[in-house]
Amino acid sequence: MMLRLFFLILFVASNSMAKAISFSLWKEIPVLARMMTVDELGNIYVVRSDNGIVRYNEKGDSTGFFQSIQNGNVASIDATNPLRILVYYPDYAKIVLLDRMLSLKTELNLRQLNIASNAVVASSADGNIWIYDQFNARLRKVDEQMNEVSVSNDLRQEAHVVPFPSFMIERDWKVFLCDTTNGIFTFDRYGNYIHTLSIFQVHQLQVFGSQLIFRQKDSLMSWDLKRVVANVLPLPLSDKPILSAAIARATLYVLYADRLRLFQINDQ
Repeated sequence: MMLRLFFLILFVASNSMAKAISFSLWKEIPVLARMMTVDELGNIYVVRSDNGIVRYNEKGDSTGFFQSIQNGNVASIDATNPLRILVYYPDYAKIVLLDRMLSLKTELNLRQLNIASNAVVASSADGNIWIYDQFNARLRKVDEQMNEVSVSNDLRQEAHVVPFPSFMIERDWKVFLCDTTNGIFTFDRYGNYIHTLSIFQVHQLQVFGSQLIFRQKDSLMSWDLKRVVANVLPLPLSDKPILSAAIARATLYVLYADRLRLFQINDQ
């Protein structure tokens, strides 16, 4: 199933393969929302317009809720590890870690690292946390006690530009820092800068092996890092603008301002 899904969602073999994929709407959930993410189990985490976080399972049933009134707006959720959900609140420079029940596990204050705002954060596979420090143009890894584990060199010297990213993710011991204007900055597991991919306007990213999956307008794009080939998969048409789209297991999740739609992915 996983191997079939892997090739199904990448739609990279040719344009004819993309044309062979269709979608069947099987669930629609009314919700006033502004962002979402998914985990590897098919759970969907939706940030409502009131900053409450609702989790739905792969069947579309609500399985959890969390809301922090005192921390301001949610900027990002990292559900890479479904047992430790990372939520970032930039208004108060806070990272909130939730357990598998969406209960508060711990709260970290980035001001301890002299980071007051404009940070981007992500989970690391080793249980630590990545933080992009924009003021110092460095990628930093810290533990849950806010001890620094590793730090990159000054990216103004390494990449010859100051990244202004809006999203970060770690997959297979590689970190991807998405800057809509300057491209996708890549790093190794220690925070060492590798190179910058000339892929622009990426607001959110999924990584499957050598494939980068991201939305651009009303389509999903697949960029093959090995073959250096991009392919396009048009998303289902709607009368509402798309806020976010993601793939997990055999399901396509599409978020609009007033609803979440779940589509079965069919390979014909």
